[in-house]
Amino acid sequence: MDQIDWPVVGKQVGLGLLLGFALGYTAKKALKVALVATGLLLLVLVGLNEVGFISIHWTKIEAAYNETLNPPGGFGQLLQGWVDSLAAVIPGAGGFTLGFFLGLKKG
Repeated sequence: MDQIDWPVVGKQVGLGLLLGFALGYTAKKALKVALVATGLLLLVLVGLNEVGFISIHWTKIEAAYNETLNPPGGFGQLLQGWVDSLAAVIPGAGGFTLGFFLGLKKG
C-alpha cells in the first residue's frame, strides 16, 4: 500500500468521473433525439410502403439486424476484450463508469 500514489489515483478517478458524467449526459440527450428521428423515419417509410411508393425487403433488414447483434465469437468475447483493455486503467475507468451512469440518470 505504500507504493500507491494516492493523489494521482484521486486525479484519475476525478477526471474519469467528470468525463463519464459529460459523456453519459450527452449520450442520453443524443439518444433521445436519434430515437425520435428514427421513429419518424420508420413511420414515413412504412406509410410509403403501404401506399405502394416503395418496397421494403424485411428479410434483408432482419438479416442485417441479426448479423449486427450476433458478432463472431458472441457477446462474451466482445465483453472480455473490453475488460482486458480496461484492466490497466481501473481508477479512471471506475470513475468514468460511475460518472457515465450519473450523467445518464441526470440527462
